[in-house]
Amino acid sequence: MARFVVRYRGNGPRPADTIDRVKGMPGARILEDAGRTLLVEGDESKLRLVFSDESLWVVAPELTYRLPDPRRKVDGPPGG
Repeated sequence: MARFVVRYRGNGPRPADTIDRVKGMPGARILEDAGRTLLVEGDESKLRLVFSDESLWVVAPELTYRLPDPRRKVDGPPGG
């Protein structure tokens, strides 16, 4: 299953029925709840139907990035 960030961008707190809307989706689950933002695992098309009002909701796929390795590297011998 894919993971999506769902962000409420309306005024005030998110609607009280938000959690129930996600729980009502077959195969969907909330992985993290940060108030106005949820991390949800589920089917994208069903998720977009539940949060179809784009003036209030933003649904975006979760992105991950590899962090660079900050450790110093030892070079080989000069000229070799």
